[in-house]
Amino acid sequence: MFEQWRTEFGPPPHRVVDPPTPVIVHIATAISQSAERSANAIPLRVRAEGLALDLQVPGRLHAWARTTGGGWICRVTFTIPTGNGRGCLDVDQWCPAAAVRPCT
Repeated sequence: MFEQWRTEFGPPPHRVVDPPTPVIVHIATAISQSAERSANAIPLRVRAEGLALDLQVPGRLHAWARTTGGGWICRVTFTIPTGNGRGCLDVDQWCPAAAVRPCT
């Protein structure tokens, strides 16, 4: 995963989590989104079949990486359900550290 990221100083500014660790992902924090309209202005079919981003879901933490601003981002995998729970989208992405918390 970090083969193209050569570092000169230690410790390295990245770390693979092996095996991946269970976490809780706050989807709205993990996925940047534009301002949304009032629920009353959204068609019922969109609310039912669109992705539900206002949830916390189980996921797996795979890696950490430091940013030039001093913060951390993490690579996580998780599933986003649809509003009606009949569908989902599997996600593998980098997101802000604030989007995850340990499973308790």
